[in-house]
Amino acid sequence: MENTTEYLEIYHELRTGAKAFLQHEQTKDGSIIEGLEIYDKYSEQQEHFNTISLIFMAENAATEEKPLRDTMLHAITAIIGSKYQKEQLEFLEKIIRTEKTPRGNHALDYYLRLGAYNEELRSHIIDFVVEWYTTFSSEQLNLTAFYLHETFPKTQEYFSLFLTILNYHKGYAPDKVENPMGYLEPEIKPWWKFW
Repeated sequence: MENTTEYLEIYHELRTGAKAFLQHEQTKDGSIIEGLEIYDKYSEQQEHFNTISLIFMAENAATEEKPLRDTMLHAITAIIGSKYQKEQLEFLEKIIRTEKTPRGNHALDYYLRLGAYNEELRSHIIDFVVEWYTTFSSEQLNLTAFYLHETFPKTQEYFSLFLTILNYHKGYAPDKVENPMGYLEPEIKPWWKFW
């Protein structure tokens, strides 16, 4: 892990920002500005994105102070996650591929949330899922199916992938599906056969 002092400093600042968001929600005062300033500051510091990913995973695993936790996770995803680029996803992808533990599940949760929020990253995230879903744990398959069904846009391609993952999880699908996104490959016919 990165520097523990740096991790704790960022964690406490993000938590302070989340508290400001919650306070604003309860009292309708100007504290939302304080929260936005904190999160905007970190959204511009790409060198801290791996640390912020670790903070997301740790906070996602926490069970106390649910309103504060949920506010913090939402703010990290919506404000900081909107600035992620494909290069920052590699850290999460490595954890997802190598750790079939709660930590790997939390990494996948954040990864899929980024895909739901950030349209620019969505195709990259879907490509990763298509390539690696056969290596996912049962929990990771459930999580992926949930996000595809509940948070991704309702398109035929995502629904087709959802069904593929669901069938794979139930043991109905072959080990490797040739075309999991449901795209139809055009049939190539000789030029003289037009029907």
